[in-house]
Amino acid sequence: MKSYDLVIIGSGPGGYAAALYASRLKLKVCVIEKDLLGGACLNRGCIPTKAMLHSASILSIIKRSKEYGIEVSGVSANFPAIVARKDLIVTRLRTGIETLFRANKIELVKGTAKIKSADTVAVNGEDISAKHIIIAAGSRPMPIPDVTLDEVDACSSDGILDLKEIPKNITIVGGGVIGCEFAGLFNALGSKVTIVELLDRILATQSKEVSRKMETLFKKRGIEVCTSTKFKLSADSSLRGTARRSRSRTEAISLKAGLLRPFGPRNDEVFGSQKILVAVGRRPNTEGIGLEALGIKTEKGVIVVDDNLRTSVKNIYAIGDCVAGPLLAHKASYDGMVACDNIMGSARSADYSNVPNCIWTDPEIASIGLNEEEARSKYPDLRIAKFPYLASGKACIMGKSEGFIKMIGDPNGNILGVEIFGEGACDLIGEACLARSTGVNIKDWAHVIHGHPTLSEIFQEAAHIFTGTATHSL
Repeated sequence: MKSYDLVIIGSGPGGYAAALYASRLKLKVCVIEKDLLGGACLNRGCIPTKAMLHSASILSIIKRSKEYGIEVSGVSANFPAIVARKDLIVTRLRTGIETLFRANKIELVKGTAKIKSADTVAVNGEDISAKHIIIAAGSRPMPIPDVTLDEVDACSSDGILDLKEIPKNITIVGGGVIGCEFAGLFNALGSKVTIVELLDRILATQSKEVSRKMETLFKKRGIEVCTSTKFKLSADSSLRGTARRSRSRTEAISLKAGLLRPFGPRNDEVFGSQKILVAVGRRPNTEGIGLEALGIKTEKGVIVVDDNLRTSVKNIYAIGDCVAGPLLAHKASYDGMVACDNIMGSARSADYSNVPNCIWTDPEIASIGLNEEEARSKYPDLRIAKFPYLASGKACIMGKSEGFIKMIGDPNGNILGVEIFGEGACDLIGEACLARSTGVNIKDWAHVIHGHPTLSEIFQEAAHIFTGTATHSL
C-alpha cells in the first residue's frame, strides 16, 4: 500500500493549490481526480467562459470602432474559432498544472476516490494510506424540476460551452452571476437572449443600484429580463417554456423566433427558444465518497467544518465548494492553503470577510465587504462616497465611461465595503482587497498617489470624496 502525508480528493483550484502549497511545505502528496485536472473552474467554468467573453468584448469594441476613428466593415464572429481559442487556453493551462505537479513530485491518480477510514482512501480497487485527507471534490450545476439537461437543447453551464454554433435565441433560467455572464456573451455574439429570474432582481448578491443598472443596460441591448418569474417547460416541446410572474401583468408575450407579440390576458409568458440554459446555482459533489460511513457531518450536501476547515474526523479536512462560503475559485484556493497550514500545526482560521466577488459582465462588476443595503442595516451612521467613471480621464480615453465606484465606510474611515461597476472592475478590486484586509483607513487611502491617467485613480478620487476633499467631482 502506498503511503502519503496528504491525499487530496479533487484537483480543482482548491485541490491543486493545496497540493502545490503542501509540496512546498515538504509533504508527500497524492491527488485523486476522476475527471480533468484543474476541475470545473479550468475546464468548464472560470477560464473557458472568460476566454469566450473576452472574444465577445473585442467584437463589441470593433462594432463601435467609428467612435475611436477607425473604419471597419464586414465584421462577424467566427464561433468555431472562438471555441478553438478557448480550448487552446484551457489545454495550455492544464498542461501547466501537470508540469508543476511533476516538478514538485506530486502524484496524480486518475479515478474515483472513496474514503474507507480516517487514514485510508480507495481508488481503482487499491487502498492508499494517508496521514491527512483534504476533500476538494468541487461542485456541479444544479438542475431544476421537470427540466432534463440533455446538454443539447437544454444545457447546464457545463454543456453550453460545447455549442458548435451561435444560437439564434436562447432562454437563460437564472439571473445570477453565471446567467448574466452568459447573457452578455450570447447577446454580443448576436443571439436573442431572455433571462428568467425567480427573484425580484438579477444579481441579487450585489447592491440594488448595481442590479438596476445592469438590468437597464441589458434591456437597452435587447436582452429581455423577466424577474419575479418562475420557469417551467411546456408539455408540448422541449424547446418551449412557460414563465409565470408573481406580480400582476396585463399582457403576456411570446418570444418565439425572437419576436415580441401579444399572447393573451394571462400571467404566463411562452418562450420558444433554440436553446435553454439552466444557471440557477451549483451543488457540492459530496455523494458517494464515504462521508456517511465515517460519520462526517453534512448539511444539505455541504460538509460541516470548524474554523480550521477540519471535519468531524480530526485528520480529514474539506475545502472549496464542498463547504460553506462563496462558491468561488479563489476562495477554494485560499481554503486549500488554510487547511495545509493547519495540517502543519500552524493554527489558522478561515476568514471570508475579504473574499472579492467578480462578475464578468459588460461593464464588469466587483465588490468586497458589505454592499450598500447590508451596510445600512448594520451601520446607520455610515458614509458613502461615489465617483463616476465619466469623470475618469482614462475611462473616457478608453470609451468606457459607464459606471462608478462606491466606497462605504464608518464615520472613522474604516472600510465597510467597496463596489465597482465599470471597466476593469475585476482587476481593480484587488487594491480594495489589500486595503480592507490590512486595515487601511479611507482617510489614508486618499493620500496614496496613483498613476495618471489610470483607472486605479477612482480609488483616490472616491477616498477624497469620503473625506470631503473632492477634486474631480462636484
